[in-house]
Amino acid sequence: MKMTKRLYIMGTMAWLMGSLYYLYQYILRVSPMVMVDDIRADFLLDASAFGSLMAIGTYCYSAMQIPVGILSDLYGARRMILLSLVGCTIGVGLFSYTEYMPLAYLGRILIGLGSAAGFVCASKISSEWFPAHQKPIWFAGIVVMGTLGAYLGGNPLAQLVADRGWRESLQLLTVVGIGVLVLSIVFLWNRPSSQSGHSSVLSRQETWMQIKTVFLSRYCWMYAVVALGMYLSISVFADLWGVPFFQNKYGVDRETAATSISMAYFGICAGAVVTSFLSQFITDSRPIIGISALMVAILMAVVTFSEGLSFPTVTILMFLLGVFAGGEVLCFAQACEHMPVSVAATVTGFLNFIITFGAAAIQQGFGYALDWFWSGQVDVKLARIYALSDYQSALFIVILIASSSIFLSFFLPKDAVGEV
Repeated sequence: MKMTKRLYIMGTMAWLMGSLYYLYQYILRVSPMVMVDDIRADFLLDASAFGSLMAIGTYCYSAMQIPVGILSDLYGARRMILLSLVGCTIGVGLFSYTEYMPLAYLGRILIGLGSAAGFVCASKISSEWFPAHQKPIWFAGIVVMGTLGAYLGGNPLAQLVADRGWRESLQLLTVVGIGVLVLSIVFLWNRPSSQSGHSSVLSRQETWMQIKTVFLSRYCWMYAVVALGMYLSISVFADLWGVPFFQNKYGVDRETAATSISMAYFGICAGAVVTSFLSQFITDSRPIIGISALMVAILMAVVTFSEGLSFPTVTILMFLLGVFAGGEVLCFAQACEHMPVSVAATVTGFLNFIITFGAAAIQQGFGYALDWFWSGQVDVKLARIYALSDYQSALFIVILIASSSIFLSFFLPKDAVGEV
């Protein structure tokens, strides 16, 4: 009994450290949304060049999802989180100081690589340390921490940027990252395999079997593509282009726009918690996934093209957009249910890879679309000025792509446990 209590305390501390790392890397990932104009002005970038600079980090993040899942199964979450925090802090520090594009790209690459273990490792800690029936609770807690990180990377960071500039703000985040690293070294442990009921270290043969099983699973592919369509409203709009769009359409300042955008992350938190709760009682998750995808597309269209809406109303719509985008968690849950428990980390990494890689490509494509629709206006520094119609034309393409999730949700498999 004493050992059980001790393990529970250790597991709680490990979960807190993993979730704190997830919060921190989320701030780094969404931080560019409140620095778009500053970074573009400093480096003299048009929309496509800026989109490429931001997307390189997301590409690296997505490319590492499957390797991170496998390495976490092999060596444990602790080692992966510590290495990732080192990458994050070096990357954000380098990006904040450099004035040279090659080094800026390197900084973004390190941030992307260092952020890759966030969701996968936090989920692995929840699965390893706690009973299966508690997993939805701890998983929802991870989402809450991510939401807090997204919020801190919105209006609070925007205010900091307004006061101290984008470079000094990122330098402060570098110091925060060092602090999180020190705390993780002290309080983050892997669960002892002798107490876990199963070995925490997999053989090489088992690892390669995991790769083969996941890649050949039609369930994983289907859920990944559906989740990607639902996630685009967050990755393209909330994470990057939403703030300048709201500034353009409603004439609000950066801080106000960022506050409105941040409501989408609170919505994701609420949506993830509600869907995790509903998943305990429903026998078929497909209607919930389909309705969520439909509402994401509708709300994105309303926010993009509606005229005459007050900005407070738009802020409420952003919250609802996040609520329905939070239905994405069911795609992860159901993909794991259709696969053996032993491949949970790899399944999570695989879905994250498809989702984030696709999102990065469309995020970058949005920048190219903006340049394609650009009307030719420039400011005094010869930086391109994009009209509202330019943003709306580019967002229409994104909405069409996101709508594919509605169609694909009709072909998802029925809920089942333990299928391959």
